Amino acid sequence: MAPSNQDSGQFKILIAGGSLVGLGLALAFERAGIDYELFEKGDFAPQLGASIGIHPHTIRILQQLGVWRDIEKQVIPLQHRKHYDGKGHCFEDSHVLVEIEQILRRPIIFMERCKALEVLQSHVKDKSKLHAHTAVVGYEETADGVILSTQDGKQHHGDILIGADGIHSNVRKLMAEKISAKDQILAKQINDAFTSEYNCIFAVSRNDPENQFLPDAMVHNVYYDGFSAVTAAGVHGLVFWFLFVKNSELTTTPNCPRFGDKDAEACIQMYGSSLVGPGYTVKDLWDARVKATMVPLEEGVISQWCHSRVVLMGDSVHKATINPGLGGNLAYEGIARFTNGLVPLLKANPKPSLEELTEVFNQYITGQMPRAKTVVDLSGQITRYEAQDSWILKFAARHIVPWVSDGLKAKLYASFSKGGPWLEYLPLPTMDLDLAQVPAEPSWSISSKLIAGTAVVGVAAIFWQKFRGPIDSLF
Repeated sequence: MAPSNQDSGQFKILIAGGSLVGLGLALAFERAGIDYELFEKGDFAPQLGASIGIHPHTIRILQQLGVWRDIEKQVIPLQHRKHYDGKGHCFEDSHVLVEIEQILRRPIIFMERCKALEVLQSHVKDKSKLHAHTAVVGYEETADGVILSTQDGKQHHGDILIGADGIHSNVRKLMAEKISAKDQILAKQINDAFTSEYNCIFAVSRNDPENQFLPDAMVHNVYYDGFSAVTAAGVHGLVFWFLFVKNSELTTTPNCPRFGDKDAEACIQMYGSSLVGPGYTVKDLWDARVKATMVPLEEGVISQWCHSRVVLMGDSVHKATINPGLGGNLAYEGIARFTNGLVPLLKANPKPSLEELTEVFNQYITGQMPRAKTVVDLSGQITRYEAQDSWILKFAARHIVPWVSDGLKAKLYASFSKGGPWLEYLPLPTMDLDLAQVPAEPSWSISSKLIAGTAVVGVAAIFWQKFRGPIDSLF
């Protein structure tokens, strides 16, 4: 029996992947009155030790979707940041996070990814649209839609398919197989688009209120040669931490390494004695862990994001290293750009043609691609900056960035954050009503000099390394 949308002619979207992007899409479509089905191969809120940093421009979207208040209750906005060398010397004591919140009227926060997923899922009104433990195994396109096959042997009909299934996207792989019939070179470029040069242990540990590693609302960064670490106390009683280590070789997808518990333990054996902040080490954090995972840090942007009625989103198309915490936020920018094009099209034509859908796909890609390339490149530079990958990055971290005022850094970051889109078909929060009066600045026209100034992640130093002449005029 055909699904109801085939009988009624209602437009339906099939979403592969139920993480932050998939659930964000589900909420965006539900708020817009667009029918969809979402398929997730595992649980919707797995306890993997992952955390998520949420920036002001994403908070604006979460406010529009009606989920921010439930997230806000669980977090402590980050306010202070201290930067240490490997001997425990604090060479930069920054209050830029406070300055950013004053400018943008929204904080930067950190929380458990599983908790964020729980909030998103709880706000989906029609839970029957969410299918856990239902992996996508294949798809076929027809003249007027897509037939999706899932591992339970069922088929699902829709008008388009969105691959929001992460860095190991099966939809991307299936799309590349379709493309390979006519263009094997392009298919190979899609499959080999990501590289990995750094590995990361990310974890959540107990932050005993009686004997804290670091106080609530604080971030600690420590810089070594070839590796670095970050801790953030964004939830009372917990500390989120990351150990970044340069790998011995550069690898390329699909051959980037996979790690298990023994690999993580071996890494801790090697780096565990390293100080992260005053009085505590990597091993101290490890011993207090609640959850921990070791992964490679893939980075890259694929060359083709769509094919016929299939379009990719989030980590399936652009993957940034996690040091600045911009990857998940970039994905929510993609949700906004895509739905901002699709919603008015469906209002004008409830059953658009493939040509009209392709125009929406291209509009989304044209808007998202430049910002994605900037964030991916910038994030990779930050990873190398914090691991002091070259003498010039080390010199900049110790002798240049600390002298740049928090006020200037905050203004430069705010320029980047303000370039993020919002959901144009939903009401804006009162504080943002002025945005509706002025067209958003295209993301590709935002000066890289402005983006590079965000001291939240030490980007001023990176840009100083790459463009020493132009940046001198700022300082």
